[in-house]
Amino acid sequence: MLTERGLDSKGLKAELVVRLISAIEAGVEPIKGGNEEGNVSEVMSIEPAEEPLKSHSPESVQCVRTQSPVCTSPPKKSMNAYTDQSTQTDPLQLCSCTAPGAIAAQRPARTEEAVRCGEDRKQQTNPQHSAAALHPVAVATAATEDAESGCSSSVLAFSEPEAPQQQEQLLHRLSNKPEMVDSTAEESRELKRPYEERGRDYYEFKEDIHYNRAKTPELPPEPEEEAEIDFDDVRLDSYNCDLHFEVDSDGSSGQPLFWEKFPLLWSGCRMTHGFCQGKVGFEAKFVKRLSAPALDKSSDPDLHVLRVGWSVDNTSLQLGEVELSYGFDGRGRIVTAGKEEVFGEPFTEGDVIGCYAFISETGEAKLSFHKNGRSLGVAFHLNSSTLGGQALYPHVLCKNCSVSVNLNPDTPWHPFPAGFCTLLSLPPGQRTRALLLTASKSECEVLMTVGLPGSGKTHWAQDHMIQNPKKCYNLLSTNSILNCMREPPGANHRELMLQQATQCVSQLIKRAATKRRNYILDQANIYPSARRHKMLCFRGYRRKAVVVFPPDEVWKRRLVLRQEQEGTALQETSLLKAKVSFTLPEQGEHVDEVMFVELSSDEALKLLTHYKEEARQLLPTPPKRKKHKQGNQNRPIHQCGWRGGPFSSYYTSQKAQGRSYGCSSDPQRYRNYYRPYTGQWSLSEQNPSCYGSMYYGFSS
Repeated sequence: MLTERGLDSKGLKAELVVRLISAIEAGVEPIKGGNEEGNVSEVMSIEPAEEPLKSHSPESVQCVRTQSPVCTSPPKKSMNAYTDQSTQTDPLQLCSCTAPGAIAAQRPARTEEAVRCGEDRKQQTNPQHSAAALHPVAVATAATEDAESGCSSSVLAFSEPEAPQQQEQLLHRLSNKPEMVDSTAEESRELKRPYEERGRDYYEFKEDIHYNRAKTPELPPEPEEEAEIDFDDVRLDSYNCDLHFEVDSDGSSGQPLFWEKFPLLWSGCRMTHGFCQGKVGFEAKFVKRLSAPALDKSSDPDLHVLRVGWSVDNTSLQLGEVELSYGFDGRGRIVTAGKEEVFGEPFTEGDVIGCYAFISETGEAKLSFHKNGRSLGVAFHLNSSTLGGQALYPHVLCKNCSVSVNLNPDTPWHPFPAGFCTLLSLPPGQRTRALLLTASKSECEVLMTVGLPGSGKTHWAQDHMIQNPKKCYNLLSTNSILNCMREPPGANHRELMLQQATQCVSQLIKRAATKRRNYILDQANIYPSARRHKMLCFRGYRRKAVVVFPPDEVWKRRLVLRQEQEGTALQETSLLKAKVSFTLPEQGEHVDEVMFVELSSDEALKLLTHYKEEARQLLPTPPKRKKHKQGNQNRPIHQCGWRGGPFSSYYTSQKAQGRSYGCSSDPQRYRNYYRPYTGQWSLSEQNPSCYGSMYYGFSS
């Protein structure tokens, strides 16, 4: 509206508002035709310069964003010829918008047409009410919409107070989104994008970008070797547990490792030995609730849960979530194959749960539980074909709590039922030992999958684990962590779980390098920097990159299947960016071998080159980065600053040596290198003489 009236449209918002109000009061109309340009020029030329305001009205007029008929006017015309003739605003008017009467009273006489237009507008307003009577919610809503929309079609128009009915209509109009009319291409880019559900790949790429922006990685220090465990030592197994479960050095207790950062995570651990026949039991104690942050207390009442029971080796460490896995948790429920049933009664901190299993000679089994020495009954009956001769292992699963097991057969916490004994009391020949640790890192291997989203990396990893069961691969992926998280009933934390799962994988990769195991890193890994950072942690392992690059038709078909399974579709822009950023791995310092499991290396490189060219044509041109403006070198400097004071010679010498410590240096340059000061700031601890007495009110 300022441009249409031939006024300068640059400046602060408050200044522009006053300038526009002054023009409307003066009767300056927008220019619509070529003949009218001369009229505006004539009006502007005969208008005298503004006089500085000597007094202001005690009641300032509020500016409310409203829909104006000007928004639907024809396209704007350039008025650069009249920019120099724009009305200048007094600096005192930047603080508040004065009333129309005060502005009109301090202005000289206008042309006859301008005065008539100004009087017509005054007759439409009600001077009996103050503009401050507008509802504050309306003003706040208008200000919020003005900050979010970025559309210049809606203007800040001066609003006088209205009747109560008109105020309600104004509130209703402000609650609706303003119409986007006659917006240019630059304005459309600034509009807020509609919310779109983000999938797993979005957070994986976001996590890998951190590696891209990080410094060149340095070789990490050699981690401490894991303590060797005796073959006959019965304890919690640090090898047969989740990476995010921490076992104490004595093997009798443990707790989740990331309970502070990821409160939705369940962490499980099995014991080193199991049994195939007889009557065996063990005791587990709910030691302590860990003060994990609750995402939503109303939707997650079970923030601290302990689940104990039995499972078969080589099954999921999430007790009760798969077949041949049987658990009883603190909510008073028994769980197997992911199905829950009410059983017994709940238990909490300080309670001791006894788990007893009886496997007959025919293979039938009965699993029962006790609470503080009191029997809760038999929870599971298994026929002879269920176990198939496999051994049952004691198993614990924790969510934001610590657990302890009794390893002393001579001093049980509560009396055992008749005929039952501990695993330590069984002869060594009747116990079954789980797999031992690998002898050295050189015998462990790390497989890193590399490929575009939906190319089939997870499917290949699962098949490879089935084909090589003796290697006992640990799968590190977003989906594997999501399987360890269970959303509370009635809550909607899906995106939060995806974000935490990707962050948890990054933490587990660092911890995995300290454990002698075989790993599969199932992620996209399209950035060379991400592959380099991850593989550098596994120094001493056999490191291989597995490239899953299918033909174009197969990839598109897999994307459709993945969308049907997960319920979310990948955005076209994300796929195009992934194509542009994708780089095939090469054998070198951080990768010992590169395997192409579908297309060969030459075919994959040819297809990837085609993808890159196609994506660059479809992607919009990235906006140019604005150069950092240098600060004003003529502004006054603090007397203790770099241009004067006791330290001026030091900074002058540093500048002469080529180091820039001047006022124009970036104050955020070393922000991440220093820890913020959290103590109390006391003026009494300072020396006022260093800063000048004028700043502390002392007389010199």
